[in-house]
Amino acid sequence: MQKFAVIFDFNGTMLFDTPLQFHAWDELAKETLGHGILWDEFIRCTNGRTSSETVEYFWGDTIDKEEKKALIRRKRELYQQQCLAHPEVFHLAEGIPEVLDMLKQKRISFTIATSSNPQSVDFYFAHLNLGKWFERKRVICSDQKFPGKPAPDIYRIAAQRLAVPPARCIVVEDALAGAKAARGAGVGYVIVIDSDNTGAIWVGDEVDYVIHAHSELNEILCNIMHGFEAD
Repeated sequence: MQKFAVIFDFNGTMLFDTPLQFHAWDELAKETLGHGILWDEFIRCTNGRTSSETVEYFWGDTIDKEEKKALIRRKRELYQQQCLAHPEVFHLAEGIPEVLDMLKQKRISFTIATSSNPQSVDFYFAHLNLGKWFERKRVICSDQKFPGKPAPDIYRIAAQRLAVPPARCIVVEDALAGAKAARGAGVGYVIVIDSDNTGAIWVGDEVDYVIHAHSELNEILCNIMHGFEAD
């Protein structure tokens, strides 16, 4: 059994696409509700959640099942259009390739656990060269078979798929909902990337480290892994 492993959130952690996500939801709201949504409300109430949960929040939890599916499909179309139209945003965060190269060189198990749906994950693999580092079949994504973050299920499943106890896993996140999910799953260490330096998330019960750039990540991961090796 592998001694330890690293699990990455994706959106907002490896890919700084929050403005693209917001724009897609905002356009969808204008198309179907006749008005846009507020950035602050989107960040506070739905960022890091599944598309299904976001639809329920803005369109109401009594929405018809088929209508919900149609809204999610349309949002995905708008989002992918935004991604391809803005290559200056749609790329892996600076420093992430170096972190992944380091983990691969050291033969450390790692994967992605994301609230994105399978179709979006396939889109990322097609356009961001994720296959260089990740096996698609090991990536955990939202398939509606388990509750979204902050429920702990996604990180429990990721640890199981990597065959590593949650207590010996390191999770890299960007949202408090994700940090709570990781801690609820019994993950050993939670690192949060605060790329905008907002100070909205700080070290506490759910978070062990807060960093502001991925250039800090290699050193922290190595320090934690040395601790695991010493156990």
